[in-house]
Amino acid sequence: MSAAQTQSDAAPRFNMYRPIHKALRAFMSDTLVAVGRMDTNDEAEVAVSLDQARTLLQVLTIHLEDENRFVHAAMEARRPGSAAHTARDHVEHECALTELARSIDVIAASPSATRAALVSNLYGRLAVFVAENLEHMNVEERDNMAVLWAEYSDEELAAIEASIVASVPPAMMAVATRWMMSALNHAERTGMLQGMRRSAPAEVFEGVLAIARSHLSPRDWTKLV
Repeated sequence: MSAAQTQSDAAPRFNMYRPIHKALRAFMSDTLVAVGRMDTNDEAEVAVSLDQARTLLQVLTIHLEDENRFVHAAMEARRPGSAAHTARDHVEHECALTELARSIDVIAASPSATRAALVSNLYGRLAVFVAENLEHMNVEERDNMAVLWAEYSDEELAAIEASIVASVPPAMMAVATRWMMSALNHAERTGMLQGMRRSAPAEVFEGVLAIARSHLSPRDWTKLV
């Protein structure tokens, strides 16, 4: 019986990948659509869309660095070589993130007459990048999580996640939380907020609750409260 089968037949284990990956999938998809529909002659729309794309790249960079620093390190500590596949992917992603950021800067500095072709090129490259990341995250959730479940207790995994959360700058954590709140299902969202209410300072919980209220549909907010 595989580790994945064992996991599905038992009580759910702590999964550090699932919530943040749901947030990133939503953020990447929304940004790709925003870039694709951008009116390159509308200066305000261009500024907003490019700002969203820049923020996405910043969040993805921090996420990648944290996975290298905390998750891959934990895997290698107890099963050497187990993080090699996704570590190689991360090297490629770092290069892609740098190139995408450079393209965004070029578009921002270009006149509207030449912007359309540049945006079209950015859209195509971003689409490929998103596709590669979707596949990469699936590998992490399937293979890396199986290693972590085999080598660590849920308490140890929660401690690793807590270290990751503590390392993220507050502004970027607010962005990640915004997308997480709208991407999680009701049970996941409620469980996360209940845990936060028990363990986090009141002002932190209230801040996250305010983010949820700002970005959830009226129906989802009603169910949550």
